[in-house]
Amino acid sequence: MKNNLLLGTNNTGKLKEFIFYIKHFNLFNEYEFLNLNEFNNIGEPTEDGKTFEENCEIKSKYFLNKTNTLVLCDDSGFVVNKLKNYPGIKTAREAKKLGGEQKVIDFIFSKFESLSYIDASFFCSICVLGTNQRYMVSGSIPGYIIKNKRGNNGFGYDPYFIPTNNNKTFAEMNEEQKLINSHRYEAFKKLSNQISQDN
Repeated sequence: MKNNLLLGTNNTGKLKEFIFYIKHFNLFNEYEFLNLNEFNNIGEPTEDGKTFEENCEIKSKYFLNKTNTLVLCDDSGFVVNKLKNYPGIKTAREAKKLGGEQKVIDFIFSKFESLSYIDASFFCSICVLGTNQRYMVSGSIPGYIIKNKRGNNGFGYDPYFIPTNNNKTFAEMNEEQKLINSHRYEAFKKLSNQISQDN
Protein backbone atom coordinates (compact mmCIF):
# COMPACT_ATOMS: atom_id res chain seq x y z
CA MET A 1 0.00 0.00 0.00
CA LYS A 2 1.31 3.45 -0.96
CA ASN A 3 1.93 6.21 1.58
CA ASN A 4 0.00 9.46 1.16
CA LEU A 5 1.33 12.94 0.46
CA LEU A 6 -1.07 15.83 0.98
CA LEU A 7 -0.51 18.76 -1.39
CA GLY A 8 -1.56 21.60 0.89
CA THR A 9 -3.04 24.27 -1.36
CA ASN A 10 -6.50 25.35 -2.54
CA ASN A 11 -4.96 27.18 -5.52
CA THR A 12 -5.58 25.02 -8.60
CA GLY A 13 -2.73 26.65 -10.57
CA LYS A 14 -0.30 25.96 -7.76
CA LEU A 15 -1.57 22.38 -7.33
CA LYS A 16 -0.89 21.71 -11.02
CA GLU A 17 2.64 23.09 -10.65
CA PHE A 18 3.32 20.99 -7.52
CA ILE A 19 2.45 17.84 -9.48
CA PHE A 20 4.61 18.91 -12.45
CA TYR A 21 7.69 19.53 -10.27
CA ILE A 22 7.24 16.37 -8.21
CA LYS A 23 7.23 14.36 -11.44
CA HIS A 24 9.94 16.45 -13.12
CA PHE A 25 12.35 15.89 -10.22
CA ASN A 26 11.21 12.30 -9.72
CA LEU A 27 10.12 12.85 -6.12
CA PHE A 28 7.72 10.88 -3.90
CA ASN A 29 7.32 8.00 -6.37
CA GLU A 30 6.02 5.74 -3.61
CA TYR A 31 3.28 8.16 -2.61
CA GLU A 32 -0.35 8.66 -3.50
CA PHE A 33 -1.18 12.38 -3.81
CA LEU A 34 -4.09 13.82 -1.87
CA ASN A 35 -5.53 17.31 -2.07
CA LEU A 36 -7.45 19.38 0.46
CA ASN A 37 -10.81 18.75 -1.21
CA GLU A 38 -10.64 15.15 0.03
CA PHE A 39 -11.00 16.29 3.66
CA ASN A 40 -14.17 17.69 5.20
CA ASN A 41 -14.11 20.90 7.25
CA ILE A 42 -10.33 21.05 7.26
CA GLY A 43 -10.32 24.84 7.58
CA GLU A 44 -7.31 27.08 7.00
CA PRO A 45 -4.38 28.04 9.21
CA THR A 46 -3.72 31.60 10.36
CA GLU A 47 -0.63 32.64 8.43
CA ASP A 48 0.93 35.01 10.93
CA GLY A 49 4.59 34.28 10.22
CA LYS A 50 7.01 37.04 9.32
CA THR A 51 8.73 35.20 6.44
CA PHE A 52 7.76 32.89 3.58
CA GLU A 53 9.52 30.06 5.46
CA GLU A 54 7.55 30.62 8.66
CA ASN A 55 4.24 30.75 6.81
CA CYS A 56 4.76 27.56 4.85
CA GLU A 57 5.79 25.77 8.05
CA ILE A 58 2.63 27.08 9.79
CA LYS A 59 0.52 25.67 6.93
CA SER A 60 2.35 22.33 6.97
CA LYS A 61 2.00 21.92 10.76
CA TYR A 62 -1.69 22.80 10.60
CA PHE A 63 -2.48 20.26 7.85
CA LEU A 64 -0.25 17.58 9.42
CA ASN A 65 -2.14 17.96 12.71
CA LYS A 66 -5.49 17.80 10.92
CA THR A 67 -4.72 14.79 8.71
CA ASN A 68 -1.76 12.94 10.24
CA THR A 69 -0.42 12.71 6.67
CA LEU A 70 2.90 13.82 5.17
CA VAL A 71 2.25 17.34 3.85
CA LEU A 72 3.86 19.57 1.23
CA CYS A 73 3.05 23.30 1.42
CA ASP A 74 4.57 26.37 -0.09
CA ASP A 75 4.37 30.08 0.54
CA SER A 76 5.27 32.33 -2.33
CA GLY A 77 5.03 35.87 -3.57
CA PHE A 78 7.07 38.74 -4.90
CA VAL A 79 8.91 41.60 -3.28
CA VAL A 80 9.66 45.03 -4.64
CA ASN A 81 13.21 45.84 -3.63
CA LYS A 82 12.51 49.58 -3.27
CA LEU A 83 9.44 49.12 -1.05
CA LYS A 84 10.97 47.31 1.92
CA ASN A 85 9.93 43.93 0.53
CA TYR A 86 6.28 44.83 -0.16
CA PRO A 87 4.00 42.97 -0.85
CA GLY A 88 6.09 39.95 0.26
CA ILE A 89 4.28 37.47 2.47
CA LYS A 90 1.06 39.45 1.90
CA THR A 91 1.20 39.05 -1.90
CA ALA A 92 -2.04 37.03 -2.21
CA ARG A 93 -3.79 38.82 0.65
CA GLU A 94 -3.08 42.26 -0.84
CA ALA A 95 -4.81 41.19 -4.06
CA LYS A 96 -7.88 40.14 -2.05
CA LYS A 97 -7.79 43.32 0.02
CA LEU A 98 -7.35 45.77 -2.86
CA GLY A 99 -9.56 43.94 -5.37
CA GLY A 100 -7.22 42.01 -7.65
CA GLU A 101 -3.62 41.76 -8.83
CA GLN A 102 -3.90 44.79 -11.14
CA LYS A 103 -4.89 46.96 -8.16
CA VAL A 104 -1.74 45.86 -6.28
CA ILE A 105 0.39 46.64 -9.33
CA ASP A 106 -1.33 50.06 -9.71
CA PHE A 107 -0.64 50.81 -6.04
CA ILE A 108 3.06 49.94 -6.45
CA PHE A 109 3.46 52.06 -9.58
CA SER A 110 1.66 54.98 -7.91
CA LYS A 111 4.79 55.23 -5.73
CA PHE A 112 7.08 55.39 -8.79
CA GLU A 113 5.08 57.21 -11.45
CA SER A 114 8.08 57.93 -13.64
CA LEU A 115 8.96 54.23 -14.00
CA SER A 116 7.54 51.76 -16.52
CA TYR A 117 9.09 48.77 -14.78
CA ILE A 118 10.33 48.12 -11.24
CA ASP A 119 12.91 45.67 -9.93
CA ALA A 120 11.33 42.78 -8.04
CA SER A 121 12.02 39.19 -7.07
CA PHE A 122 9.71 36.22 -6.85
CA PHE A 123 10.18 33.92 -3.84
CA CYS A 124 8.98 30.44 -2.98
CA SER A 125 9.51 28.50 0.24
CA ILE A 126 8.52 24.84 0.48
CA CYS A 127 8.02 22.81 3.62
CA VAL A 128 7.55 19.05 3.61
CA LEU A 129 6.48 17.86 7.04
CA GLY A 130 5.64 14.47 8.50
CA THR A 131 5.95 12.85 11.91
CA ASN A 132 9.55 11.86 11.10
CA GLN A 133 10.37 14.08 8.14
CA ARG A 134 11.07 17.77 7.70
CA TYR A 135 12.43 19.62 4.70
CA MET A 136 12.52 23.39 4.32
CA VAL A 137 13.86 25.02 1.16
CA SER A 138 13.53 28.38 -0.58
CA GLY A 139 14.11 29.53 -4.12
CA SER A 140 14.00 32.96 -5.73
CA ILE A 141 14.29 34.52 -9.14
CA PRO A 142 15.12 38.18 -9.88
CA GLY A 143 13.35 40.26 -12.49
CA TYR A 144 10.96 43.16 -12.69
CA ILE A 145 7.26 43.93 -12.75
CA ILE A 146 5.45 45.90 -15.44
CA LYS A 147 2.42 48.21 -15.26
CA ASN A 148 0.04 46.38 -17.58
CA LYS A 149 -0.55 42.67 -17.84
CA ARG A 150 0.83 40.73 -20.79
CA GLY A 151 -0.05 37.15 -21.71
CA ASN A 152 -2.88 34.78 -20.89
CA ASN A 153 -1.12 31.79 -19.34
CA GLY A 154 -0.33 31.10 -15.70
CA PHE A 155 -2.12 32.61 -12.70
CA GLY A 156 -1.77 35.30 -10.06
CA TYR A 157 0.91 37.85 -10.91
CA ASP A 158 2.37 35.85 -13.83
CA PRO A 159 1.24 38.47 -16.43
CA TYR A 160 3.17 41.24 -14.62
CA PHE A 161 6.54 39.59 -13.93
CA ILE A 162 9.48 39.30 -16.34
CA PRO A 163 12.48 37.29 -15.11
CA THR A 164 15.96 38.73 -15.61
CA ASN A 165 17.50 37.84 -19.01
CA ASN A 166 14.07 37.34 -20.53
CA ASN A 167 11.67 39.56 -22.46
CA LYS A 168 8.48 37.62 -21.75
CA THR A 169 6.25 37.68 -18.70
CA PHE A 170 5.55 34.32 -17.07
CA ALA A 171 2.08 34.52 -18.66
CA GLU A 172 3.55 34.96 -22.18
CA MET A 173 5.74 31.88 -21.87
CA ASN A 174 4.48 28.48 -22.82
CA GLU A 175 3.77 26.26 -19.85
CA GLU A 176 7.08 24.39 -19.86
CA GLN A 177 9.14 27.59 -20.30
CA LYS A 178 7.49 29.16 -17.28
CA LEU A 179 7.79 26.03 -15.17
CA ILE A 180 11.56 25.75 -15.66
CA ASN A 181 12.26 29.47 -15.21
CA SER A 182 10.33 30.06 -12.01
CA HIS A 183 11.01 30.60 -8.33
CA ARG A 184 9.07 27.39 -7.61
CA TYR A 185 11.43 25.46 -9.91
CA GLU A 186 14.40 26.77 -7.91
CA ALA A 187 12.79 25.69 -4.63
CA PHE A 188 11.87 22.21 -5.89
CA LYS A 189 15.39 21.76 -7.28
CA LYS A 190 16.77 22.37 -3.77
CA LEU A 191 14.17 20.01 -2.29
CA SER A 192 15.22 17.33 -4.77
CA ASN A 193 18.90 17.80 -3.81
CA GLN A 194 18.13 17.52 -0.09
CA ILE A 195 16.01 14.41 -0.49
CA SER A 196 18.63 12.70 -2.66
CA GLN A 197 21.35 13.53 -0.10
CA ASP A 198 19.25 11.83 2.60
CA ASN A 199 18.62 8.65 0.60
